[in-house]
Amino acid sequence: MKKIILSAAVAMAVAAGMTSCSQKGGSLETQKTYADSLSYVIGTAQGDYFLKTIETIPSPDKEKFSKDDFLRGIKEVLMADTNKVGYFYGMQIALQLNQNLVAMSRSGVDVDRALLYKQFAASFSADSVSDEQVEKNNELLTNLMNQARAKMMEKQRADQEKAQKEAQAKAEENEKAGKAYIESLKAKDSSIKTTEDGLSYKVEKQGQGAMPTDNDNIMVVYTGKLIDGTVFDESKEPVPMNLNRVIRGFSEGLKMMNKGSKYTLYIPGDLAYGMSGTPDGSIPPMSTLVFEVEVTDVQPAK
Repeated sequence: MKKIILSAAVAMAVAAGMTSCSQKGGSLETQKTYADSLSYVIGTAQGDYFLKTIETIPSPDKEKFSKDDFLRGIKEVLMADTNKVGYFYGMQIALQLNQNLVAMSRSGVDVDRALLYKQFAASFSADSVSDEQVEKNNELLTNLMNQARAKMMEKQRADQEKAQKEAQAKAEENEKAGKAYIESLKAKDSSIKTTEDGLSYKVEKQGQGAMPTDNDNIMVVYTGKLIDGTVFDESKEPVPMNLNRVIRGFSEGLKMMNKGSKYTLYIPGDLAYGMSGTPDGSIPPMSTLVFEVEVTDVQPAK
């Protein structure tokens, strides 16, 4: 998560008596002092931000994330006695250590946290320590951490290779299923044609006028599905399309469609999102896509 720094604009808005915020537990205009207003807005803005941010947490953390746990962590720190300076220093060090330990654990290097704390407490509780001893321990730690990093890198490489093999197998499976799907449709419906590039299409209705070019302004209504019928995208109202900014198969199909045309496009994976699929996973690698498309307008570029 990125660090959040409140902008001067937020503070200025509070000072000016901004009253647009409204959350449970009161509203900004009901706060009695500037400090209360500032507290209210910081809490509201940060709460809203992190509510949005948790949507981007990657797996497997996302599946394990609990709002109650998150709030408990926030509250324990915010409500702690600010006079206990040592407590805050200790918490900061522990959080930094914990981040490293979590990263190490995910890469196959597990640390005994109880033993770590036991040795930390024993060393820290001593009356003093020599510079030589600190240097010696740091050298030993450096050597061991280098070994840990090597183990972590090896685990990461192994995980990446495994993921790539699994993705390749899934992509081949999707590609095979897509080809079989289109062939079965073509066997039942002779009106489905296939271009030299591999785009299959069915003309539901051919419009009138000139065919679109790369630079024309095209308005389109469409529904995009996977071959199992899952809708991954749609537009119920006309939206503008730039042929240079859509997947190759969609662009090729639109170039055959003048104003008023309605087509069904069957786009194989290599003309769609290829081996990568979409970042959000809604379209897996090498998936064949089915688009129901209507061109509502074609305006020549000026």
